[in-house]
Amino acid sequence: MRVFNVLLWVLFICPVTVLAGGDYHIDVSGAPTSVQRGHLKLGGTSVSGNSFDVNSFYIERNGTPYIPVIGEFHYSRYPREYWGEQLKKMKAGGVSVVASYVFWNLHEFKEGQFDWSGNLDLRHFVELCKQNGLDVIVRIGPFAHGEMRNGGMPDWLYGRPIEIRSNDPAYLFYVNRLYQQIGAQLDGLMFKEDGPIVAFQIENEYQHSAAPWAFTYQGAPRENTVARRDVDITQIGVGVNEFGNAFAGHGRDHMKTLKQLAIEAGMEAPIYTATGWGYATIVEKESIPVMAGYAYPFWVPGNRPSPFYLYKNIHQQPDYSPVSYDVDLYPSLAAELGTGIAVTYSRRPRVPGESFLPMMVRTVGSGTNGLGFYMYHGGTTPSIGNFFLSEGFGLANKSYDYQSPIGEFGKTSSGYYPLKLINYFLQGYGDILAPLYPVLPATNEAIKADDTTTLRYAIRSNGEGGFVFMHNFQDRISMQDHTDVHIDITTKEGNVRFPHAGTFTLKEGASGIFPFKLDFDGVFFHQATVQPFMRFKNAGHSYHVMIAQEGFEPQVVLDGGLKVSGSGITKELENGLQVVTFSGNHPSEMKVGGVTFLVLPYEMSLNAYLTGADGNQRLIVSEALVLEEDDKLSLISDNQTEVGVLVYPAAKDLQAKNVRKTPLSTELESLRGWTLSVDKQSPVMDLIASGDRHFVLRAPELDFNHINDVFLKFDYRGDRAVCMMNGELVTDHLYTSAPWLVGLKRYEAQLRKHEMYFYFIPMKKDAPYLSWLDKEVVPDFGDAREFLEVYEPEILVEYQFDIVLH
Repeated sequence: MRVFNVLLWVLFICPVTVLAGGDYHIDVSGAPTSVQRGHLKLGGTSVSGNSFDVNSFYIERNGTPYIPVIGEFHYSRYPREYWGEQLKKMKAGGVSVVASYVFWNLHEFKEGQFDWSGNLDLRHFVELCKQNGLDVIVRIGPFAHGEMRNGGMPDWLYGRPIEIRSNDPAYLFYVNRLYQQIGAQLDGLMFKEDGPIVAFQIENEYQHSAAPWAFTYQGAPRENTVARRDVDITQIGVGVNEFGNAFAGHGRDHMKTLKQLAIEAGMEAPIYTATGWGYATIVEKESIPVMAGYAYPFWVPGNRPSPFYLYKNIHQQPDYSPVSYDVDLYPSLAAELGTGIAVTYSRRPRVPGESFLPMMVRTVGSGTNGLGFYMYHGGTTPSIGNFFLSEGFGLANKSYDYQSPIGEFGKTSSGYYPLKLINYFLQGYGDILAPLYPVLPATNEAIKADDTTTLRYAIRSNGEGGFVFMHNFQDRISMQDHTDVHIDITTKEGNVRFPHAGTFTLKEGASGIFPFKLDFDGVFFHQATVQPFMRFKNAGHSYHVMIAQEGFEPQVVLDGGLKVSGSGITKELENGLQVVTFSGNHPSEMKVGGVTFLVLPYEMSLNAYLTGADGNQRLIVSEALVLEEDDKLSLISDNQTEVGVLVYPAAKDLQAKNVRKTPLSTELESLRGWTLSVDKQSPVMDLIASGDRHFVLRAPELDFNHINDVFLKFDYRGDRAVCMMNGELVTDHLYTSAPWLVGLKRYEAQLRKHEMYFYFIPMKKDAPYLSWLDKEVVPDFGDAREFLEVYEPEILVEYQFDIVLH
């Protein structure tokens, strides 16, 4: 079986000729289409008849190919009272599954005393996920990592004559007690009972990585949370294991034992996952090995361009290969794609938001059938007074912002918005994409991370049709525009020229996903230079929302005999085909039979959200963040008292409480808009500078009745900053060049009684992290030994506009 598959892959990686001017050719006619079924002990059916199945290439939900979009959010790192709001932000971003660690040391801080209250209320968190229409993957450990103290292992385990992370009966006694507690908390919430829990992750990075025990001494060798047997096969962080695992048999037995303990504790799910990267050990044929990709890791000394923007057959050659399992048996499913990263004192990679989308386009185009973002939502690591529960190793003591799409205090970052383009695409078109195998051009073999001249692209196809994936981004280096490019695609049915006529330009930093020879609800696209985005129904009518990308003339090529109407489009017959061209600057609309296609300019698509229940959905476009609860929409603006909102298909009216509304003119009759405005609010607070290193916040009368949140934005250049209140560290910040944002809503009660202090520390001339910073922010120290520059802080107000559509 393995030999046959390898030969098959070799046969359909085709010769490609690259000509002057950017002419590419690729043959997809030999793409495989078959999958292996029935060989995995995975899958299941709920009491209402919903089902999951797993084959060798993708997951099926209710018999339909399905691609999950998984966002990591640690409930224990965020205040319980705001979980619901943050889950709505995740859903608005296109996330369909929430993953979260259960940190053992938080729940059993003292031996035998379990705490599931307050911010540790796992059950309430999962129930809120269900209320918001989100599935859940519970990562039950017992080892978690997650930059938590001891990797989540309780302090009281240290020093006992126990082999942790092994089948030592003494260790398994404590693990079983933990699992029984977790199972009791989650009783009734399993998928089989129509609950939201669709998967459990067993252990983490088993026989691959570990965390340092917090019991150590300065200058002492690192002592890791790992069985003595596995010390020599364990590494720091995520990486490649070239030396294999002499104890793999013991590892497989332990993983199988853990899964059995989980099931006996009531944790039954159709899917179980286990770390698959770097020769980690899985539950063979009983778990999906999940993958990772970190382009900006803090655990390696180098600061060089990564391989994670280069296309590959990721199903056959997972990132961080070699792996411990037979790749032909399992789908490729990502769990930890680095949407952000933590930083340490001495290593401070900055992850730009524009890096997120190209990495995902590369990963999906390479054959992954599930995206998992780590982290998708940041948070704050809890502490007990100034006893810190974050991992040592030079990491922040409190902040776990992770430079993620949604930050430590719930503020969306620049990377949140472009990620929506692929997240919604996978939700709307995953059933078409999942069975399509990756096909790579031969040019791909020669591309290295520092190559800026060769087009980076791949195709997923069944030999007849598919999607073209491309991007033009690489971490740590600048790319150049690819101009005057076209691709000739050979299929079983003949040749497809992309684009239909002329050429395209792929801008620096840009990415795209384009269909060819595919059916969209009965409308056959010969090819298109618009990117599928959203797919939904409203009042029995089918809608597709697509994106016009800069550098591509937005066109769809259809059969010549189709009756096409619309607004903002032109039509032209060429050789029996109908070429429909859309406006790239304004929304335009094409109707074919009972199907409507809306094409949005790229910048407008970044502000688009899909809302409503299945069968009655609408597209909302606004510069504000759009959150949904029942029939109400909440628009959260970033320091703006006036926002616009567009509704598609058009609503008759918009009702707004305590909000002024003014109609907006739109380019399409099917698109209706309003301008919404509220009164400006000036939070009652004093932020007072004290010398050149301190600020004092006094806000005993801060009122959130008319606003959603208040953020303090500190733009500075220095070593680090800390926030103290009532004698305790509230949060901290290791400087990476990005401003420091601190949200105040969660501290409203404490601020009535206490001042908040902000303290900034200068960077030293010989600081070990200077080479990790962007060159433009590294100061000229001259003869000085240290440098600190703190600009005047900004006070940012988040406004909330509550509306109902009619």
